[in-house]
Amino acid sequence: MAPELKSCVDNLEIQSVILKSLLVNLRDDVDAEVFDDECIEHPQEIRALKLIRQFQREEDDTWFYRLHTVIAIRFISEEDTKKDSGDDSIEPILEIRAEFVAQYESKCELSEEGLSLFGEKYVFYHVWPYWREILQSSCARLGVPPLMISPLRVS
Repeated sequence: MAPELKSCVDNLEIQSVILKSLLVNLRDDVDAEVFDDECIEHPQEIRALKLIRQFQREEDDTWFYRLHTVIAIRFISEEDTKKDSGDDSIEPILEIRAEFVAQYESKCELSEEGLSLFGEKYVFYHVWPYWREILQSSCARLGVPPLMISPLRVS
């Protein structure tokens, strides 16, 4: 483990995870009553660190780090699988996308490199349970069968 990453792992303490934005969309021509396993044969997933913000509380020299993450899943038609994933003409059958902000506290200032490494690997461990809940509750509200995703494993 890189020393910068180890410093983050040893010093960052999770304070909160909040939902910053949410998109849930079932394509207009798909009704919940006919949503079945065929609709979820071609998933595309996104997991990305979007932004890192930091600030210091001067009275006690505590550092706060906010890591903005985006997690999304969408299901596309077989026809759309032939297109580049960034193609704007893709109309997902179902898309659920959430941005979370995980706030951490540290007693020392941490390097940008270490924070980026931490954000790419470890922040999702803290955000994942919230993502799973969003996914399950969104499916229930849409009236479609629940999507099963496994717990996140950090190696």
